[in-house]
Amino acid sequence: MLQIAPIANGHPTSSADPVRAGLGARITGVSIEAGFDDSVWREIEMAWNTHHALIFPEQSDLTTEKHIEFLARFGPVLEERMPGEFHSFVSNDDGKGTDEMNDGYREGPLTPHMDYTYTPYPADVISLFATDLPESGSKTTFFSNTAPLERMPAELRAELETYHVFCAHDLARMQPDAKLYLAPRTDPDAPTQGHVWPLIREHPNKPGVAALICTLQQTERIIELSDLTTDDAASRALLGRIFDDYLYVDANRYDHDWKRHDLVIWDNVALQHGREACPRVHGHRTFRRVAVCEAGNAIHETVAFLGLADTSVAFS
Repeated sequence: MLQIAPIANGHPTSSADPVRAGLGARITGVSIEAGFDDSVWREIEMAWNTHHALIFPEQSDLTTEKHIEFLARFGPVLEERMPGEFHSFVSNDDGKGTDEMNDGYREGPLTPHMDYTYTPYPADVISLFATDLPESGSKTTFFSNTAPLERMPAELRAELETYHVFCAHDLARMQPDAKLYLAPRTDPDAPTQGHVWPLIREHPNKPGVAALICTLQQTERIIELSDLTTDDAASRALLGRIFDDYLYVDANRYDHDWKRHDLVIWDNVALQHGREACPRVHGHRTFRRVAVCEAGNAIHETVAFLGLADTSVAFS
């Protein structure tokens, strides 16, 4: 029988607590590989609209094909690192299609981010399936982009509604542990992708849901508060206030302590994610990744930006 339990900081929580409950739900009593009927999907879909991360434990027999098939229920599945492949791996292990990544991405810490906000096509949905974990364990940390808007003073939210942010990714420096808003501006002449977003974005797939679009890793500045003569001081001050007082606080955080064969699916608009370092000396950490986006493919956008022929040149 399908069971859905809201979670927060790794523990069940009351669905009456909207800040913590919205971070995620643990779903048991279903096998993704074996399949399920429409009534079960309706329950999962209802949970998805309330809890922006879904954790399916003990999916030990989940094949790549069924993983992709399940994610297709959430929207168009993205072609990833190789043409025609709709999955990739996030890993510190050799031979997992990660060999061209620098060690920062393979085994270093990742500051909180949403994937691809530096393009017009941030992923709608991301999923990871744990195939290998180190004996020391592994965690992914999630922060809600929606709950802080309910917690902050109305006048602050109203102010934020008037602003836009510039999100960037320097393809030469490749800094997964960046705190971009505190760093010097990215070099516009370097191979730097960038995109401007409203600081508060209406969710493209969940009517009535609004979300912050600002992260440590990819948000450079607030456009309207940017001023090179003051080193963007006003922008840094306001982003620091958002981060320190509302976004990166314990009440807005869920740490997922991975178990082998967990499948975790999360809303890349409503949540951002990060991790601590996962050095190879502590054992292999490998996840199969499948992602979804309705608007377009950010990987193809990067290939076009770099002037390459296709993704095989960029990512193989």
